Amino acid sequence: MTTQLVSIDAFQVVTFSLMDNQKKENYAIPIEQIREIRAIESVTKVPRAKSYVKGIINLRGHIIPVIDVKEKLGLDSDTSINSSKQRILVAEVNNSLTGLLVDEVDQVMRIQTKDIEPAPQSVLESSNYVKGIVKSDEKLIVLLDVAKLLDDSSFTITEAIQGGNQQ
Repeated sequence: MTTQLVSIDAFQVVTFSLMDNQKKENYAIPIEQIREIRAIESVTKVPRAKSYVKGIINLRGHIIPVIDVKEKLGLDSDTSINSSKQRILVAEVNNSLTGLLVDEVDQVMRIQTKDIEPAPQSVLESSNYVKGIVKSDEKLIVLLDVAKLLDDSSFTITEAIQGGNQQ
């Protein structure tokens, strides 16, 4: 019997795209944080929720919020998006499920940790959501920290599920 060693200098990510002013921006999330990838279905709007909270969906009996990743990151919303390519990445962080609305899911790929550059902290306002930048085949992929992205939104998500915030 042979034993295979698992290398920690590489890991898998789900890559996806967000359109920003007709330009395709590439992002990735570690695959262990993604439970499933779903087509857009009926998203129920929640009154008075933050603009990036698109609503809630019923996922096999569980009510989960849906966050528009593009809006959360402050990218320009593009109304000419091909909605048939949009997907919801169901992420699990701290035993809680959240749907992440993205414009297009690209692929699952293996990233070498040596290929990750630190995010330029002084330039990015959302740098606390960014784990690093990956150079792959002449393109840059922003590696997101879903836990920080959702942690920052957790109060808003709770408000959304409970019927909107009271102002």
